[in-house]
Amino acid sequence: MADVIPFVPKAHLAALANMEEFVRFCREELTVFGADLEFTSSSWNVTKSYHIRGKSHKHILNFTMNAPRRGQLGAAMPEPFAGQVKAYIRYQVGRGPAKAPPQNEILAFRALLAAFLDKAVAPDLGSVDAHLLDHAVQLAAARRPGNHAASIGVLLTPISQFLRENNLAANAPIDWKHGQEWELYNKRSRDERRAALMPSDEALQALPRSFRKATEPRDVIATSVMALLACAPSRINELFALHHDCEIKPLTDGDEGYMLRWAGSKGHHDFVKGIPAVMADVAREALARLKKHTAEARRIAAWYEHHPDRLYLPDDCVHLRGKDLSGADIARIIGFNEAANGRDWAIDRKLKPIEGMRSSGGRRIFAFRFSDVESAILSELPHGFPIFDKQTGLRYSEALMLVRRQEFADRGRGRWRCMVAPVSYGNIMHSFHRPDGVFARLGLSTPEHPIVLKTHQLRHWLNTLAQRGGLTEAETAAWSGRLDPRQNEPYDHRTPEEMLQAMRRRDKEVATIKGTAVSVNPPVARNEAAARAVHGHATDIGFCGHDFASSPCMMFMQCLHCTKHTCVKGHDPRHLERVELGLERARQSLVEAEVALAKEYEGADDWVRAHRETIERLEQLHGILSDPTVPDGSVIRLAKSGRYSLVEQAMRDNEVVTGVLLPRNVDGMRGIGAGTAGA
Repeated sequence: MADVIPFVPKAHLAALANMEEFVRFCREELTVFGADLEFTSSSWNVTKSYHIRGKSHKHILNFTMNAPRRGQLGAAMPEPFAGQVKAYIRYQVGRGPAKAPPQNEILAFRALLAAFLDKAVAPDLGSVDAHLLDHAVQLAAARRPGNHAASIGVLLTPISQFLRENNLAANAPIDWKHGQEWELYNKRSRDERRAALMPSDEALQALPRSFRKATEPRDVIATSVMALLACAPSRINELFALHHDCEIKPLTDGDEGYMLRWAGSKGHHDFVKGIPAVMADVAREALARLKKHTAEARRIAAWYEHHPDRLYLPDDCVHLRGKDLSGADIARIIGFNEAANGRDWAIDRKLKPIEGMRSSGGRRIFAFRFSDVESAILSELPHGFPIFDKQTGLRYSEALMLVRRQEFADRGRGRWRCMVAPVSYGNIMHSFHRPDGVFARLGLSTPEHPIVLKTHQLRHWLNTLAQRGGLTEAETAAWSGRLDPRQNEPYDHRTPEEMLQAMRRRDKEVATIKGTAVSVNPPVARNEAAARAVHGHATDIGFCGHDFASSPCMMFMQCLHCTKHTCVKGHDPRHLERVELGLERARQSLVEAEVALAKEYEGADDWVRAHRETIERLEQLHGILSDPTVPDGSVIRLAKSGRYSLVEQAMRDNEVVTGVLLPRNVDGMRGIGAGTAGA
């Protein structure tokens, strides 16, 4: 009987060849996650490719059939499925690097692998079809209730689309949807949600007491962090990117405003965060405490930035450089409490003892070469050193939230004296989120009545206070560092009674305004109005002389470029200071615009031209105000600039669109009053 040769459609053969080439290309030619990546390994260490503020743990991608548990990696994904998954992950990360590792995508592939195995089909992405995708979602729904299945479906949709568009799976559906209904996450009542997201009264009372009672460095640092979070609504990851010199000093004597240079997050740019006057002293003291207990760590970091291949030695260990080190020497350099810990540390790192070292009694002495110890300790430098925060470019030697290694650990071995580590979210979480944290250590809570405080609760609390105090949505969003004021709503935990009172108060204010009697002034002649010398409005550097009774402003928000803008020298003692401040800001903006122009950003050339014009006008005004030959009381008006008025800009835009040149009037400006002569 003749052998049966199965028929394989050409489309499938093309998809099979494409898949093989795709895997080869991603394995051999892509350098995402490093050119030295061991592609065939079932576990990838991608820590160097990701930076997440406040999280110092390693980022591992495990291509296993199930998530690793208790340190056990588990069985690897079968081939060729594993290689195809790795190729997809590497390719997609290369197309658009994400802020976090693609762990969720691997979860989706595990669900798809389970569907292959349950259907008794050889796992191969080239065999993906709608039935397998549906079955993967059904298995996910049976495995875990809630929205897990819908989440898996959302992740499988782009995978299916990618396989279809690139002809990697002949039977991949054209437009597959998971079909799972999303359950509402928040089924709690408003009162339950408020209780979960707002700090308890006990926590709010315990926080300032712990701030005063803390003496141990780890407690001082943790309570100072929470104190800063209580001064203004912030995300804790923003604190992790603070410069140690983040305070903005007042521009003038007597200015009580207190602000901090703040790192933005969730798409918000870095900005200046205002601290309410009532909390300014708390913020100052919290920063002073943080600087005090992190200064040594910055000094160590500065050493390694200048000497990247040399071990930092404390002052009492400098004489040990280059010498063979005993276990006691290593313990003293690192900071261990017992000499034996130094020897154990070296042995754990497989440092080879020096041969033939024995005491006078014949007992073997454990001694290690300084170069070996130095290399082992230098390998402990934090990930990304010397850059502390990639988003802002902050260096380790500048970071406020930097401590000596093991600063927050139990005092069993002692904190390190020669190595640093960033303060992590886990350090703060373990100090306040757990019943045995700071409050328990300071005697403010008991196991029977534990007090916990979560970092996000302070943000919810402050936003609610802002809403109660009458801040607008825009003001609340700006204070909290949000791009969209609509994001305020989840942080508003006012009771219905409070909202009703606020609404009634607002209605009462509106009614009062509407009921106010308005007096109408009689018209006056133009020469009489000129004699009164009443200007339109004041500006930061002068006042407007435009007659708003005759026409609206044609240079709206561009007073500096308007010929009707007037300055009187000596009228305002801070006049020159504000001009200098505006000039400094304009020059900084010009630098940023020129950088954007070099990167060929759209519209950057317009910003460069605008900032140069502003700088030129401010320099002219500054030169006049600082000229000793110009007496006080002199009226200053700058000549006409190259800026268009609103009418001129509209005419110019019309000419660009229609190609029709409008006729000029007697003033040299193009006008409309010439009939059809310009047609």
